[in-house]
Amino acid sequence: MNTRQRNILNILQREQLSIKSAAVIFGVSEMTIRRDLSYLSSRGLAVLLKGGAMGSTLRYEPPSVSGTLSELKFSLGEALYSRIMPCASLFIGTGSTALAFAKVLSGKLHPALTVITNALPVASALFRSSCKVILLGGELRSTSLDLVGPLAESNLGQYHVDWLVSGCDGALSSRGFFTSDFSLSHLEKKSIGIASRVAIITESRKFGQASLTCFVEPRQVQLLVTDPALPPAEAAPLRAAGIEIVFCST
Repeated sequence: MNTRQRNILNILQREQLSIKSAAVIFGVSEMTIRRDLSYLSSRGLAVLLKGGAMGSTLRYEPPSVSGTLSELKFSLGEALYSRIMPCASLFIGTGSTALAFAKVLSGKLHPALTVITNALPVASALFRSSCKVILLGGELRSTSLDLVGPLAESNLGQYHVDWLVSGCDGALSSRGFFTSDFSLSHLEKKSIGIASRVAIITESRKFGQASLTCFVEPRQVQLLVTDPALPPAEAAPLRAAGIEIVFCST
């Protein structure tokens, strides 16, 4: 973030700012201001409005998650957004990469979009965004701000979405995608059944390692968004299983 963007952010934390006003204040073109606002919105720091933006200072980001999102995760989020949007409904799961996608989404205008999630950080990232957010009830995990358990699973069964967006803790091309939490895996497996299409968003470094339990098999996945470091030996069986692979920019 450059000095001008930090100064714009300071203003947005106090009030709405129009593109025309910002161009005058900082002595740059309106196109430059649009790029600055787009950058801030993609990081979940601003919400784009017609002709300007407002800050997102009221959202809560837990210390365990906030500040840990790398540029690569945001790049993955941007690549996923470009591939699956527009759509009418999403389920966004847990984890920092899924959260990065939610932050990218939060800066876009999608008033007709409904997002369902069991992750409190995702719901927080989408606070004051243009989309409708449905937070599942359930039991709060002891290790992270996610909701699981019978109530969350029962509530999930009431919905259907165009896309399921999920990260993973490990991946094996021959077996599928893994999570390290058994209680979470029940909800993740059930979420597969409510989605027309499944997108996995993850860094390539997660491949070649299994975690506690597999929550989705390759045959159930339509899209993988990852970085270009994915080894060809991992990509080939995934493509053979019918998975479209999209690489983010680095």
